[in-house]
Amino acid sequence: MYQGHFDLRDGVVSAEAWVKTMEWEGLGKYLMAERKAWKVKGVLAGYVQKWGSFSNTAVLEAGHLVPTDQAVYSPAMTEDWVLDKGVFAIEQGEDSASDFRAAVGNQ
Repeated sequence: MYQGHFDLRDGVVSAEAWVKTMEWEGLGKYLMAERKAWKVKGVLAGYVQKWGSFSNTAVLEAGHLVPTDQAVYSPAMTEDWVLDKGVFAIEQGEDSASDFRAAVGNQ
């Protein structure tokens, strides 16, 4: 999941509030997870908080249309997430088997 830092429609604060309402076994651990700085080519691109297979990214200097506002950061974020690398990689000790999709489907 991602939001542009300047998104007034579905921004960071409303997304974080929505996440807290989900019924998901990994929610407590996600909420305790460290929010990490995410860089692209050495430049701060945003912040990522994740647990297991769920990640939430705040993309800096972007509004509602992140791919348009951040044409460099957006594909880098998608690539790192798909390839499970950088701050998007599942770390040892995280529950990689968490079925986040099932939790979202129950909402």
